[in-house]
Amino acid sequence: MNKILTPHEFREIRMSLGLTQQRMAETLGYEGRAAISQLENGFRDITPRTTITMKLLMEKHNDGLAKRT
Repeated sequence: MNKILTPHEFREIRMSLGLTQQRMAETLGYEGRAAISQLENGFRDITPRTTITMKLLMEKHNDGLAKRT
């Protein structure tokens, strides 16, 4: 089973993707950036679904970078 992201890992992925908290909220279907702040600061649990989504977004991002080189 996949390990749930830590708040720090979540933030690192978001930043690697070059997304603001607002844009990440829109991507994940949250109403606003406050939810992302809560995830990044450990005030809201990161669900298995969110972990999988973040990892898929990172894979897609990395694939796009690899195709450019």
